[in-house]
Amino acid sequence: MRRPDIILFLLSLVIIWIVVVSYLAATGPSTTLQSGQQNAKKIDIGLLPLPEAGQFRSIAFEEAVEQLPSFLLENRGVSSNITIHYMRANNLDYDGKASKWLLGIRYDNESALMYYDASGWQSVPWKGELPEREIIVGSFIPPGELIRKNTGIIAGSNPTQKDLIKRMELGNGIYTVTVYQQDKQQTLVFDAGSGALIPSYA
Repeated sequence: MRRPDIILFLLSLVIIWIVVVSYLAATGPSTTLQSGQQNAKKIDIGLLPLPEAGQFRSIAFEEAVEQLPSFLLENRGVSSNITIHYMRANNLDYDGKASKWLLGIRYDNESALMYYDASGWQSVPWKGELPEREIIVGSFIPPGELIRKNTGIIAGSNPTQKDLIKRMELGNGIYTVTVYQQDKQQTLVFDAGSGALIPSYA
C-alpha cells in the first residue's frame, strides 16, 4: 500500500471516529425528575394543596372540634365569636372517623381554613367565601351517627372496613357523601338535621 493511500485511510478512520462520538453525545440519557419531586395533591374545592399528614390516626369529628378553641387561643389570641361554616373529610371509615378534618371557620370578621390530623391543628393558606349558614355543634347529626343511620344506603350491599367513604362535606345544612358502589362513584345527599336522604336534591 502506497504512503498517500495509508494517510488517506487513516484520515478516514479519524473522521468516522469523530462522527460516532458526536452522535453518542447527542443521543445520551436525558435528564429526568428526581424521585423526590412529585405533583402537589390538590383538594377538590379549588383550594391550595393540603400538607400530607406526618402521622396517621383515625380521628372523630368531635375530637377535632374540641381541640379547635385552644389552638386559636394559643396561636391567634382568639377566644370568642368562633363559628364553623364548612366541614370536609376524605377517606372516612364506617365509624365516621378520618385521618384528617378540614373546617372553614370565621372569627373577628375573618374567614380561615383549618385542618386537623394526628399532629394537631394547622391553617391552610386560602382566600375565598364560606357557606353562610353556621354549623352549630349539637344542632346536626354528627358524621359517625349519619353513617350508622344510613349504613345500608352508604355502604351498599357489602360494607367492609376497606370500603372507605371517599369524601364527606357539610355546608348550609346539607351533607354530601361521595362513595364507590359496584366500582362506580356515587354522590348521596342528606339533610344534616334529620339525617334523611334527599333523593331528588339538585
